[in-house]
Amino acid sequence: MKITIARIRSNVKYNGPLETVLDSFFENYVKWMKANPQHEYRTYNVSFGKDRPKRIPENIEWADVIIIPSDSEFRYHGELQMNPKDLAKSESHMEKIIPFFEGKTVIMWRSDRGDTEELYRSFIPNIKKFVTIDEIDFPGNIHGMKYHFIQTLKNPLAELIGTEKTTDFCYWGRMKHGNDREKTIRQIYRSELSSTLIGGMPSGVERKSPWIKDWKQLYPLLETARCTLCFNWISETATTSRYIEALAVGMIPFVWRQYDINNTYRIDDFQRVSSSEEFVEKALQLRNKDFFETKLEEFKDNYKKALVSESQYFKLFSKKMNFGLDLL
Repeated sequence: MKITIARIRSNVKYNGPLETVLDSFFENYVKWMKANPQHEYRTYNVSFGKDRPKRIPENIEWADVIIIPSDSEFRYHGELQMNPKDLAKSESHMEKIIPFFEGKTVIMWRSDRGDTEELYRSFIPNIKKFVTIDEIDFPGNIHGMKYHFIQTLKNPLAELIGTEKTTDFCYWGRMKHGNDREKTIRQIYRSELSSTLIGGMPSGVERKSPWIKDWKQLYPLLETARCTLCFNWISETATTSRYIEALAVGMIPFVWRQYDINNTYRIDDFQRVSSSEEFVEKALQLRNKDFFETKLEEFKDNYKKALVSESQYFKLFSKKMNFGLDLL
């Protein structure tokens, strides 16, 4: 088959794990291409290795199957955080490629609840077959891959003597409307807890840095924090990579209300909070070093019961890709 992987909005230059949000998918895709040389492969706005990503509409036209690594597509459809100039520029690129999707198979890698088949079909008509490979289709989320990846960033000496925890709370990411996220982050910021905030924050909140994609830069800013707070969006069954990243870094992830309502992450009752006041109260308990270290190891062990190996993630990813291509 002729397969094109296409970033229809922002580009991705994939050189390896921990440099892009969807690295868990990309790393498995690189392995899958090597394991399936019978197919032909091209790219659109994606590159692997040293080359810069290029928008080549002909590669969309050429393909039988188009893979879309989807990252916040919903922001281009009525989301207030989108800059109008950026939106106009992106739409001009879309006009050139949308006709080439007609009658083709699209495989979407999904890491955002707002990115749905219905959304894509609303602005790309006449897609023949649409297959979604969702992050939550995998045990412990496909971003359990990040748990394995982040271990490679740790300094062996620091692991031996331990990292001094000097910050109560850390949050990294972007705001989404709903579930009181902005209000809660603002309340925590104004509490007695010390905070490190990275990414898109609500008004009135001072951040340490804009969003950082590269984990080699992000990791040192996170490792001194004791805890974070995880929110899901739209679906209470959803899980996120933030929970996994926190445990891998060495901080305790609390979760907001009905996050992962099916408890696929093996979340302890202590980790679940329903108000900023409850969160602050529990976060303050973590200033006791022995209590913090005991709870962290307990919660890591719980998650590891859901986590699978990198080879197992690849086996599951391959099965889903082959299903999308009607090869099963």
